[in-house]
Amino acid sequence: MSGMRGLSVFISDIRNCQNKEAERLRVDKELGNIRTCFKNDKGLTPYKKKKYVWKMLYIHMLGYDVDFGHMEAVSLISAPKYPEKQVGYIVTSCLLNENHDFLRLAINAVRNDIIGRNETYQCLALTLVGNIGGREFAESLAPDVQKLLISSSCRPLVRKKAALCLLRLFRKNPDVVNADGWADRMAQLLDERDLGVLTSSMSLLVSLVSNDYEGYSSCLPKCVKILERLARNQDVPQEYTYYGIPSPWLQVKTMRALQYFPTIEDPSTRRSLFEVLQRILMGTDVVKNVNKNNASHAVLFEALSLVRFPGR
Repeated sequence: MSGMRGLSVFISDIRNCQNKEAERLRVDKELGNIRTCFKNDKGLTPYKKKKYVWKMLYIHMLGYDVDFGHMEAVSLISAPKYPEKQVGYIVTSCLLNENHDFLRLAINAVRNDIIGRNETYQCLALTLVGNIGGREFAESLAPDVQKLLISSSCRPLVRKKAALCLLRLFRKNPDVVNADGWADRMAQLLDERDLGVLTSSMSLLVSLVSNDYEGYSSCLPKCVKILERLARNQDVPQEYTYYGIPSPWLQVKTMRALQYFPTIEDPSTRRSLFEVLQRILMGTDVVKNVNKNNASHAVLFEALSLVRFPGR
């Protein structure tokens, strides 16, 4: 937004308003100006459209209803340059919901960014779908999102977003992820060394097994191995260690996934899980640091839930 003098002036005017009535008058004036410019679009350059759409978002954030300009926001998603495309994705995510008619018009543009080679555009598209994607998006985009998630050529940043995007699509339409065709790939994802991708993938697995665990039995021993790795603090980067606790969020998600499976039959896997749970149950102490207490007890309570309710 740097360099947009008109936007900066408008924000300053709003901040300088002495009361709510003055603010409302200034907002109404600006909305009228934007509406007029959108109607007379002959002189509407990409820069001006971007500026006006940013103003719409700011007005929306102030709590005012913005009931026009949605088409202009959606159209920016198809823009060839990043500044306009970024505005289109952000404002569309904020102003529209999954049931809005205009959102259907963006499906092809979003898909083009997902299957393209620009990782920045892929992240923008995945974020939009992960936030407001509905059933139509699920039917159209799920296969492409799955390809990104399992792609070895994609960076972890893209794959993390792909996992959470697929989670959203599965919740909107469970038919887009079939255990027969996806279970082996899901198990492979659990071998991932990057904890960011692994944490996002585990969120997806929790949702999948809560719907139907039977097809994902191959994931069970891999979940136990993940817990072993975390319990022993093996290969856990510092950025995923929270107050000395190795990735407590991943520990909680993994134990939550295990609760949907029936009793473990394999003796070796069962013994490994028992050792991990014993370490958690016996090694959790109360300390003065509130943040560490919260994290360690979140792991402890999930372990207790796993002991008490295996195979929900």
